[in-house]
Amino acid sequence: PCHGCDEREDHARWAERYHRLQRDTRQLERRIEGRTNTIARTFDRIVALLTELDYLRGDEVTDNGKRLARLYGELDLLASECLRDRVWEGLTPPELAACVSALVYESRQADDAVAPKLPTGNAKAALGEMVRIWGRLDALEEEFKINQAEGVGQREPDLGFAWAAYQWASDKGLDQVLREAEMPAGDFVRWCKQVIDVLGQIAAAAPRENSTVAKNARKAVDSLLRGVVAYSSVG
Repeated sequence: PCHGCDEREDHARWAERYHRLQRDTRQLERRIEGRTNTIARTFDRIVALLTELDYLRGDEVTDNGKRLARLYGELDLLASECLRDRVWEGLTPPELAACVSALVYESRQADDAVAPKLPTGNAKAALGEMVRIWGRLDALEEEFKINQAEGVGQREPDLGFAWAAYQWASDKGLDQVLREAEMPAGDFVRWCKQVIDVLGQIAAAAPRENSTVAKNARKAVDSLLRGVVAYSSVG
């Protein structure tokens, strides 16, 4: 009967289009299913890691987990572990600002660039401890097959803004800070604002008893929020 149809060619083209769309739809469904399975696997691995670190116990969120929930950012787990291990206890506000800068800053320099200048004393020791804790977390993430390429995991803390944050929080002049940091004013202000944001999170998440971190985090915010940084935040 088809041979006698006057619209046979049109019908053939529509049939071809139908089968092509059906094939494309099946391919999309397989891709969506694959991505859904990947998300589910990644979620299960993160839950397993957080259980290992005592942030979760079955369906229960532990006190450690409640602290982590107050922190948000690429290195939130590292920040939480630093609070748990009391890495930042006893630091002055400028020293704390220097340490927190490592949680947000990302350098544009190559990996083989000259090591950045750092504050001495307690701040330098705390930064070293942060890198050590990150190494432990990185090993755990590898063990639990949590991949940074999938948008999860903790990148290495970057110490490249620590000296600038320390100097600015110590009330040094803008010209001196920018000259030593070799950084445009716009970039400097942007990174300061991000440090201030995380300091606010830490002030909210830090323990209230037998701890100086919350108080010094708030003082560090006040120390950073001055001059061009404060002016750029108006409005």
